[in-house]
Amino acid sequence: MTEAHKPGRQAHAPRHLARVFALLGFYQWIADPTLKAQKIEENLPALLADDEEGTPVEDLGLTSEDWARCDRELLTTLLSGAIGEHAALEAEFSPFVDRDLKRVSLVERAILFIGTYELLRCPQTPYRVVLNETIELAKHFGSGYRFTNAVLERVAAKVREAEFAADHAQKKA
Repeated sequence: MTEAHKPGRQAHAPRHLARVFALLGFYQWIADPTLKAQKIEENLPALLADDEEGTPVEDLGLTSEDWARCDRELLTTLLSGAIGEHAALEAEFSPFVDRDLKRVSLVERAILFIGTYELLRCPQTPYRVVLNETIELAKHFGSGYRFTNAVLERVAAKVREAEFAADHAQKKA
């Protein structure tokens, strides 16, 4: 059965799927920082089912069809960028985290790294889109979306000052 015909299954945009897979890949890197981004990306399809039904593995809600539709360029950019710049990214968002980073869940941490990278290095994506996407990731993976949204909104106000100010000025008008 195709994705469009599966009851209750919403088709996700290729860029959203790229963020989902980048999150899963970065989560793996947090667990084992010796892994290289390319190797992680090569192994991501192993998380998916290959049966005829396209049944998701480990309740991720993802299928091999999702992998095929994923924006691979964005996935590679986010995953390799977040891994390659992890120390600088942590320096950007950690001032806005109200606790020791070790006390932040792995999912929340991965979202902060991926979101901060996209805010810093992908100016073509509006900051509001980045925030909305990270909220969706946090909700999907059962994490504290209010926490990650609050931190990333403060990062956006700092690193995209003009865009952030213009957006908020427009709302006040």
